[in-house]
Amino acid sequence: MHIRPVFLTGLALALAFGGLLSAPAHAAPRVGLVQAVGVTATSVTLTWPKYRGAKTYRVQRAANYAFTKGLRTVKAKRNRATVRGLRPGVEYCFKVRAYNRKGKHVATSARTCKPAAAISVPSRGVSVSTLTYNICSKACDSSQEAWWAGMKPWAQRRPVVTRTVLGSGADVVALQESSGWNTVAADVRATYSTVPDFGRYLTSSLLFRTSRFEQVADTVTHPDDSAPGGVGHWTTPRAATIEIGNGRRATWSELRDKRTGKRTIFVSVHLSPDKSVAANRRRRAETLSLMRQVNAANTNRSRVVYLGDFNSNKSRGHARDTPARVMGAAGYRDAYDQARTLSRPNYNSGTAGGRKPVVSYTWGDHVDKVWIRKGDGIGVLSWANVNPRRGAKYAGPVGSDHCPIRVVLKLS
Repeated sequence: MHIRPVFLTGLALALAFGGLLSAPAHAAPRVGLVQAVGVTATSVTLTWPKYRGAKTYRVQRAANYAFTKGLRTVKAKRNRATVRGLRPGVEYCFKVRAYNRKGKHVATSARTCKPAAAISVPSRGVSVSTLTYNICSKACDSSQEAWWAGMKPWAQRRPVVTRTVLGSGADVVALQESSGWNTVAADVRATYSTVPDFGRYLTSSLLFRTSRFEQVADTVTHPDDSAPGGVGHWTTPRAATIEIGNGRRATWSELRDKRTGKRTIFVSVHLSPDKSVAANRRRRAETLSLMRQVNAANTNRSRVVYLGDFNSNKSRGHARDTPARVMGAAGYRDAYDQARTLSRPNYNSGTAGGRKPVVSYTWGDHVDKVWIRKGDGIGVLSWANVNPRRGAKYAGPVGSDHCPIRVVLKLS
């Protein structure tokens, strides 16, 4: 009669203490989150929380994740340091060690990794603020994960998204999972024009500030007996929503800057989700299709900026980060790695619908990206997670299960 209770008690104790028995007797104290908040071609600036009792710090850097190559140490008296002497485009990893007044090592941080910038910022030009934001309009209404996280229905999230877009100050906004969001288009009409503008808002759409940009248009002639000389003219904006495979779509538009007269194609895209091998292959095919179609449509040979939810990041490993491999082979670089200043760089751009930020110590793990190409005369001034925040959490209700990412570019 007593065998089962004794057995269950023993099993419970084993489970409860098993982790303790297998864990180190004394876990090393940790310096808080180390963040790369500034980058140049030859330096990375890091910040971290003050560690109680620490009087000095040492920043260790290495040219690889395992900390076996290119080891160097920089001393710091406060919780900020700039590591110099780096090579452009090379990724470095960093750790921070804290020391007390007696010079004893008391804590070490988790590693964070960041490349020195590979793309320079033009000395002359104009800044253009961009925003990429997966708003998960109708999709999150049917998502069980979002429901468990406490996300509100789209009708309640819509004003949050609208305020976020208008408050971002962005000149160009790329939205994903924006199906059915035409109510927001009406909300922002005084400030932005919408692409596509034909009433059916698909999974990816674009907004542009009408005071700053206008769509480039093609003029097509056609027979017209009522027109002078029997020839009429149609004006067609250079924009389209394209199919890139697996039911995924992207929207592009060629815009002319009213300040400079220069043209740039902006693209909003949402690639396939999931982490499986099959999904990885789908994202590769979609990225190739996307670039092939945009290149074919780019008859003016304008520079191209890609924005969107690419569903891939460095934590998945180079082999499985197929969008980055395809974009990189074409000369494109993630604006996150090129930005001269960064805000909340280690707050993952995904939230799963919750108010508590998801912190990614090593790479940031941002699936929402802006891509620019080296040689196009585009540099990155800043990158920021601009999800509205209240204290240590995001303000509720959250607008989406993704954070809006604002990237300020400088175009020559």
